[in-house]
Amino acid sequence: MVQEFIRLDKEVRFPDSAPAAYPVFFRTYSRKYNNKRESWAEVCDRTLTGLKTLGKLTQEQADLIDKMQKQLKSLTSGRWLWVGGTDWVDRPENFSGSYNCTSTNVIDWRSFGLMMDLAMQGSGTGGVLEPQYISQLPVIRNQLQVNVIGAIGATPVEKRRHNTEVEFDYANNAVKFFVGDSRQGWVKSYQSLLELSSNEQFDETKPVQITVDISDVRPSGEPLKGFGGMANPVKLPTLYDRCANILNKAIGRQLTSVECCILIDEAAVCIVAGNIRRCLPEDALVHTDKGLVAIKDVQVGDLVQTPLGFRKVLNKFDQGIQEVQEIETNATFPRATTNHRIAVLADAKGSIRWKYVAALDEGDRLMHSTQILSGNVTHLPEDDTEQRPSHSRNAKSITIPTLTPEVAWLIGFTHGDGYVALGRNKHDKPYGRVEWAMNATQPELCQKLQAKLDQALAMFGLTATHGVVKGENTAKTVCTSIRLAEYFHKHIKQPSTVLEIPSFILQGSTDIRSAYLAGLMDSDGAVDNRPPHLVTSVYRQFVRQVSAVLSSLGIAGRISITTPKELNWQAKYNLTIPALKERYNALIAQHSVKGEIRQGLKMYGFTIAAEMMREVYTYSEMRDMGFQGSRTVNSNYERYIAESDVSMDIPVSVKGLGSQDYVQTYDIEVEEAHCFYCDGYLTHNSAGMRQFSSEDTLGSVAKDNLWQQDEAGNWRIDPERDALRMANHTRVFHRKPTEQECVDAVRKQYYSGEGAIQWAGEAIARSNADLITTTELKRDFLAAYVKGEGKEWLRSHQPEVTERELAHRLQRYALNPCGEITGADFHCNLSEVHLNQLNPRNEKEQEEAFKAGALSVAALLNHRFNEERYQFSREVDPIVGVSFTGLFDFFVHAFGVEWLRWFEAGRPDTVQGLDFKEKEADYLNRWREIVHQTVWEYCDAHGLRRPNRCTTTQPAGTKSLLTGASPGWHPPKAQRFIRRITFRKEDPVARACMDYGYSIIPSQSDKDENGQLLNDPFDPRCTEWLVEIPVSVSWADLDGADQVEISKFDVMAQFDFYMQVQKHYTRHNTSATLELREHEIEPLGKKIYEAIRDDEGYISAALLARFDDLQTFPRLPFEPIDKATYEKLSAEVLVRRKSDDFYASLLRYDSGELMEAGPAGCDSDKCMFPEQKP
Repeated sequence: MVQEFIRLDKEVRFPDSAPAAYPVFFRTYSRKYNNKRESWAEVCDRTLTGLKTLGKLTQEQADLIDKMQKQLKSLTSGRWLWVGGTDWVDRPENFSGSYNCTSTNVIDWRSFGLMMDLAMQGSGTGGVLEPQYISQLPVIRNQLQVNVIGAIGATPVEKRRHNTEVEFDYANNAVKFFVGDSRQGWVKSYQSLLELSSNEQFDETKPVQITVDISDVRPSGEPLKGFGGMANPVKLPTLYDRCANILNKAIGRQLTSVECCILIDEAAVCIVAGNIRRCLPEDALVHTDKGLVAIKDVQVGDLVQTPLGFRKVLNKFDQGIQEVQEIETNATFPRATTNHRIAVLADAKGSIRWKYVAALDEGDRLMHSTQILSGNVTHLPEDDTEQRPSHSRNAKSITIPTLTPEVAWLIGFTHGDGYVALGRNKHDKPYGRVEWAMNATQPELCQKLQAKLDQALAMFGLTATHGVVKGENTAKTVCTSIRLAEYFHKHIKQPSTVLEIPSFILQGSTDIRSAYLAGLMDSDGAVDNRPPHLVTSVYRQFVRQVSAVLSSLGIAGRISITTPKELNWQAKYNLTIPALKERYNALIAQHSVKGEIRQGLKMYGFTIAAEMMREVYTYSEMRDMGFQGSRTVNSNYERYIAESDVSMDIPVSVKGLGSQDYVQTYDIEVEEAHCFYCDGYLTHNSAGMRQFSSEDTLGSVAKDNLWQQDEAGNWRIDPERDALRMANHTRVFHRKPTEQECVDAVRKQYYSGEGAIQWAGEAIARSNADLITTTELKRDFLAAYVKGEGKEWLRSHQPEVTERELAHRLQRYALNPCGEITGADFHCNLSEVHLNQLNPRNEKEQEEAFKAGALSVAALLNHRFNEERYQFSREVDPIVGVSFTGLFDFFVHAFGVEWLRWFEAGRPDTVQGLDFKEKEADYLNRWREIVHQTVWEYCDAHGLRRPNRCTTTQPAGTKSLLTGASPGWHPPKAQRFIRRITFRKEDPVARACMDYGYSIIPSQSDKDENGQLLNDPFDPRCTEWLVEIPVSVSWADLDGADQVEISKFDVMAQFDFYMQVQKHYTRHNTSATLELREHEIEPLGKKIYEAIRDDEGYISAALLARFDDLQTFPRLPFEPIDKATYEKLSAEVLVRRKSDDFYASLLRYDSGELMEAGPAGCDSDKCMFPEQKP
């Protein structure tokens, strides 16, 4: 049943079916006035006031909108919820801040400035970069050299410039910008820089010297008056140089589509922080034919190790500074961004599949290399003290020997137990020595170590003294040599400084790396421990490096952490050798005084999951190999490899995600294999709405390799060039794509998330619905369009049309970032009907909801834009969008569990299925007619041109949480689940959640000294809170609903449902994210091809790879649960609840300013369009 509202007082409350509504609303849509947040009723009143004034609504119309919004049956756009009714949005220069959706044809430098301005107002910004538009841009003629001066916030508030001032000094080829402290100031500075690149008043033979003064810009955290939120100019200082670098590479020609896209997205990067690119930390060690090379030093053309052998690096990407996540395993801890893909074991025969780091499950097996890198012949660095003046080098010289295993052992031993002393004594005389300590209680071992030290030092032409420290069980070897101390201090080790393995070891031969590890074992290791202990250090990165050297020999080490109980003591990182001991003895032990490690029972090694083994082998076959054959006991990897004919990498078990670092990152692209070994593990290489022509090969593959190569063949990307990630790229077809092109596009999206195709003909036909009024006319137009005769067809059906309007009509295939609105240079406002709040049998209620939605968007048609191109578009093609959410929930309530089962079966065209489809279509068609009739009647009454299309379906992410709706037309993820929402510790909204009875726990990044998740949110070590909310869809308790596995819905059923909406309700486009498995790629590609071929209404859809693995990490944002767990958790919420009034609780804790500035232009939890944070 549809949930009724709980009314405990006069305050309008959210429905009981939407337990996440309160935290979402107060975090996203509630503004602050006089240090007090708005309630939902106050937001409704404010937004209604704005609509009533702007739209000149009758009292009856206003009452309908008010009733439907307060009952959460029909809501205005997310942008209007934030700015509607404010003084800020009443000013014409801010009208755009009211709109979710915009698109701009990129034809001049002003286009770039407009798109930045729109983004800073919170609008979703689409850009069209097809050749007929960007060919109108001027040729780049001037080289730009940028110098940013001043400091953000340096100018006192009262003296700050509001607008950007530009001073030209043509005589000296120079310009100075004073960036204004306003949105318009930022935009003008950005656009002015672009204009300088083609300004013909400068001498093109000399660089234009640009000085950018940012002193007037307000600092981070200062409130933004009017718009709301906080200033965040952290990326602004680097914007100008990044843009100049892009422009400078195009001197003498026009910009390419990709370069245009980067410049647009640079502005987005400037506005929005914290976005992620798939990549690895700069110090990650790549396995190459030269040995171990940090990824930051890998070059195009280098050969890297892959499962296919060594393969060439084709491209390299500088991905900027960003957050990387540590993967905790039962071996070492690799790091990557959470959307980087890494290989995991797929079956007991050694097959692999790729998973994103964020999608890794506990128990997944990462694939660790067993291959031994041969490395190179490397050399010790020269002794640069020989280049000093003779009077400065009167100490005895040293000999720099050939790098042999003995010398490598010495360096490893020094890293473990050596000390380099260098300085001046109390008489101001220089001194220097290198000394090594060892355990005097083991005299035989001491003698062997001292002999080995003597042997190595002799190669430097030096000797040492050996003795015992008085009163201690410590033996010492001391080499008194200033020159050796200086040499070791520079190249080997410095006191109280992080240890780093030199490149001549990392890239040395197998013997050199083995001997280095033997030196560590002889200094700090314990061969008799179980498992054997190689090294302990307080330097985490050093232990990571040591483990990588071990990996280069085909041995997977194991890292553990010892956290001291004493305050202010440092944690210690331990590296042990749990398996592959035979290989250790063969490679390393021969160089070690401590000798071989004992090979006993394989108790500490690596395993293949029992279930995975039983999928391949029978019980008897398992027993024959010496295994139990149980489905609960994992099989030892080393025994399995020895007893079977299978060859596979070492399976390393994932435990969870660990600590995070914020570091410089890189990635590479590898020839043929498209993967490589890094830090021992097999890892994959890299891979708003921007629309490119299908024939634009640069644009269509822009995000495959992201950037163009420089002359040296490197992708030396300026940090800003990763900005392409800020938008979704769509390849526009002006002809019908072939079946193979459709299949290839689906495959590309499955593996990379990019590459969607759009059929422009359908979008243009829909956008000219005032002329193309029947199915026959539409087919006739599309046939003409494919032949390149679309313009003539339109002219023949409206002879009086002007050339400019005719051109506009043919440009109406542009999409907003989420892809649900079509048009050209448009602004479109969206409302949203929450179908899950409506009774399927109450037609009057449905009519009221869709009428309210139609009136709320029609009111904004009264805006007149200052920008002429946007105003012209409004005059010739006024558009609105009435969307819905919770369609899936509505149909379950309307048709019952039988409809669910039919959906699960793939929506077949059975007698029952055809009946369901007919009833679905009846609802959808009726709602569409209500919307169009209401909008047209409103426009007629106010003398406005009628929109020819008024219905759409948006992704519906955040607003859906206000009522607990399944987003848009999509099915939910599960019938019942725990929703976890992250807040900073002690956030007032989170405190109110606690009073409301919701559970508060520390985030998954908060752990104790043993690496265990913290449980007490008030623990001093806790930094973030998770609010845990048990959620159930409104139909979860229907008999039999629990038996339907929503996660198993196949992509063809999803596509069929999506097209039902596209055909019968939507007249713009339906924003869709179809989830598919790998085997569904070709069938879906064929289905899309057929839909376009047969003029069924398809325009474009996004695709998302689906994996069937259970998400088993603790404390994920979304965790499916069963009915019993849901009921238990819900009962506990009521027991803990201190107040039924969430708002009153919030007021007790609330203070300070909001950091956020309302919802994003794109209200979706699926697309990649960034949240706007001015």
